[in-house]
Amino acid sequence: MFDYIFGLPMHALVIHAVVVLVPLSALCAIAYVVRPGWRRLLRWPTAAGAVISGVSAFVAAESGEALQRRVSQVRASTTDFDLLNVHVEWGDRAKLVCLIFMVLTLLALWVVRPPGEASPLGHAFDVIVCTLVVLVAVAVVITVVLAGHAGSQVVWNGLA
Repeated sequence: MFDYIFGLPMHALVIHAVVVLVPLSALCAIAYVVRPGWRRLLRWPTAAGAVISGVSAFVAAESGEALQRRVSQVRASTTDFDLLNVHVEWGDRAKLVCLIFMVLTLLALWVVRPPGEASPLGHAFDVIVCTLVVLVAVAVVITVVLAGHAGSQVVWNGLA
């Protein structure tokens, strides 16, 4: 299911969505929680970005496992499996952090309201949620960058 799309490895297509959209979504989520005046404007883009980040990271990880199985069979002699294992580990971490980012961001969108709207759970809870969103947004960018870097080392090792 997560192997090919239009004759190309799905992983190669989906990772570009992750690499571009996850950092943009993280910036949008940070802006939402730290700039109360922007919350009405950013609510829907932040929600869409959070969901796209979680889903695309999940699909990237699943398609990466399918690609890993294929590479292990077809290109075993030309693949550095130590580098590949590092990439797989970072990819698994990125998937987990992206899913956590999605859940926390959606929670923040539900709880942390624009100015003039009453917060359903109180200011202290809002501060905790906002802090967690900022921390996980930074973590999601770092893990995606490290997973992508490890993946590029697998692909380009020995070619430069």
